[in-house]
Amino acid sequence: MKDKTLKAYQCDDSDVYAAESVEQASKLYEEMVGELPEEGYPQELTEKALDVQYPEFDENENKTGAMTSIRQMLTEHGDEPGWLCGSDW
Repeated sequence: MKDKTLKAYQCDDSDVYAAESVEQASKLYEEMVGELPEEGYPQELTEKALDVQYPEFDENENKTGAMTSIRQMLTEHGDEPGWLCGSDW
């Protein structure tokens, strides 16, 4: 059985979820936050948005000095549907 490819979905102003579909991203957001996403969300990230570079943080929320992208986070940590990242960049 082949694994489905996960995509990145912006579910509010700062949170991104890895999901197979917009419906799954909405459900994951609702389960985590306790309410449905606002109108206009979730939005699948564009190819350009996937490659924007952001400061990288460690598990303690300290800057590592490196840069990363949503595409890189999805590749490294997007093997299960769920919350991928969030920040007020």
